[in-house]
Amino acid sequence: MKYQLLAIDLDRTLLDRSGRVAPETRAALHLAHESGLRIVLCTGRSYTETRPVIDEIGLDLDAAITVGGALLTDVRTGKTLSATHMNDALAAETLTWFRDRDHTVLWLSDRAHLGFDGWVVAGRIRHVAIDRWLAKSPIEMRECDAMPAADHAALRVTIIDETPALEELAISFGADFTGRAAFNLIHVPAYEFSVIEAFDGRVNKWFGVRQLCERWGIDAARVAAIGDDVNDFDLIRGAALGAAVENAVSALKEIASIIMPAHDQGGAAAFIQHVLRENASE
Repeated sequence: MKYQLLAIDLDRTLLDRSGRVAPETRAALHLAHESGLRIVLCTGRSYTETRPVIDEIGLDLDAAITVGGALLTDVRTGKTLSATHMNDALAAETLTWFRDRDHTVLWLSDRAHLGFDGWVVAGRIRHVAIDRWLAKSPIEMRECDAMPAADHAALRVTIIDETPALEELAISFGADFTGRAAFNLIHVPAYEFSVIEAFDGRVNKWFGVRQLCERWGIDAARVAAIGDDVNDFDLIRGAALGAAVENAVSALKEIASIIMPAHDQGGAAAFIQHVLRENASE
């Protein structure tokens, strides 16, 4: 096949405006699976938050790349294939940096190892969206007042705030952590808030895809991918066929090989069908 691995972002790409998998998208995914394509969901969500989407799709998908590329999970078993944690010193420095600026910090770990998803580390300011997220999400976070123990390694360290405040803060964070931590400033439509999220410096979705390609013996030149936001840049640049939905941020559309309809207009289904046609023509 021309393409062997199909990497698909979730929010505002695979999922419609209501956060669901449209029937035509589900049908296209099943066709792709039956054709022999490896289907990999690539998302900034935790695996805990991704699992309900996998259940809605109704497929034994091969793997999920979650936490922006930091966590790879075997979907059939729920076992972790690979976890790329921040080293203890970097995680501690990042946590301190955010708390010195009064933020409550979300410290995400690997639930398969820890038994729960992580910690809410108290700061002077606690944005109301934190509690909205905890109430709406299936994630299980525990409250604490200090850095978690060393064996609770961080996959991601996050703060939540209004977008203008985070835009200003991201400039300073980038200046202090460039070359050491990867980070994104994104709006999370599923929960209606914005975040700065920090990771080990190697982490992005394409990093996760490359690990799966190596594990499965797939040439990276046989990867097709689609996304919509800044945390998809490396994925879309790296894939042999990198697509953006019409509702994607402008910078992503500029580097995409192909533009598909918006997420609410069947863009993901159209992309999957495009990949299947390309494979059939080989």
